[in-house]
Amino acid sequence: MALPKPGGAHSLALVTVPSMGYAPVPPPTSLQPLLPQQPVFVLQEVTSRPPPTKTDGSVTLDNGIIRVKLDPTGRLTSLVLVASGREAIAEGAVGNQFVLFDDVPLYWDAWDVMDYHLETRKPVLGQAGTLAVGTEGGLRGSAWFLLQISPNSRLSQEVVLDVGCPYVRFHTEVHWHEAHKFLKVEFPARVRSSQATYEIQFGHLQRPTHYNTSWDWARFEVWAHRWMDLSEHGFGLALLNDCKYGASVQGSILSLSLLRAPKAPDATADMGRHEFTYALMPHKGSFQDAGVIQAAYSLNFPLLALPAPSPAPATSWSAFSLSSPAVVLETVKQAESSPQRRSLVLRLYEAHGSHVDCWLHLSLPVQEAILVSPSQSPHAHLFSLPSAVPVARASASTTLSPWGWGFVCGRFWGLLISVSPA
Repeated sequence: MALPKPGGAHSLALVTVPSMGYAPVPPPTSLQPLLPQQPVFVLQEVTSRPPPTKTDGSVTLDNGIIRVKLDPTGRLTSLVLVASGREAIAEGAVGNQFVLFDDVPLYWDAWDVMDYHLETRKPVLGQAGTLAVGTEGGLRGSAWFLLQISPNSRLSQEVVLDVGCPYVRFHTEVHWHEAHKFLKVEFPARVRSSQATYEIQFGHLQRPTHYNTSWDWARFEVWAHRWMDLSEHGFGLALLNDCKYGASVQGSILSLSLLRAPKAPDATADMGRHEFTYALMPHKGSFQDAGVIQAAYSLNFPLLALPAPSPAPATSWSAFSLSSPAVVLETVKQAESSPQRRSLVLRLYEAHGSHVDCWLHLSLPVQEAILVSPSQSPHAHLFSLPSAVPVARASASTTLSPWGWGFVCGRFWGLLISVSPA
């Protein structure tokens, strides 16, 4: 994570933070060694010509988990999952390819996207020599480049790989001044599947990657929240993002919609500076087993460095933790009618599309817990947990010990807890 320093600069630190909690950051003079994690290596490719040697402009980033190779214009020519040696980018193709489309709907400029815009695809070509090394390795390696999208719009991007991270980030800044244009980025994958998976609120859905029927053709773009994934047996490629909602997979090409330029009802809509991040994560097995959901949450909710009160805590602390990666604690909020503001609402959901037994462990002094469900027949059961195993099934309301609770859960449920005063 990045630690702020005086003058707007920052330093990097390797910190392990538990879920829903905090951990102290050791001072720079006592930072632990990187082992057992491999540091990030950054390599600038050199030609084999006689001296003086020259770089061909390409850059390789490697953290021992994934290896990323960028061509001299910043496009992705290779993405390898190191443990298996599996290449994720389609042979003879390049990823991180920006594409510009004409976008002229029939009626509602700011709302409609017509399928015929796909016929106007125009790749945005960069200029060789604009790629440069940013951070030179260790805890982080990066490269950055500039791209002129059109005479009026430009883009700068930093491609970042952190130590121990299973995905490569593309931090992007765009100065956008267009009319009826649509900007996307494409990643041709070396993966074959007739279905792609997209995250929605509290779950995910699948859509075809082909246009075999008119129903398929009508779904040329799909809503997606934090991630989309294209997987075949044993391997897949996930595209994560922190603020974009339009996505598609046609054949084996993953595409993320970035910016539009409608002129009605507001002629200045979306004009100006934009900043966003997307990431690419090759993985072994299914997206559930590979932790794509957790990785997308990490991208969207990066660690925050805050000044600690005096005396600073010496150990890490977690307010809530779950025993199963299939369950996500999505929301922690104060109850609307909370006596003395001591009640919290926890919203959890099952994210893998399965049934699962899960323990919710807390470090708060809890007086009471009430199971809340949108259905009159909740697919969850609440257990008291005074020890490591459930001892009795509770009713809708029960007094619990502060150690935790167990759930036999279905899809979506909530929990109301009352906390004792400190």
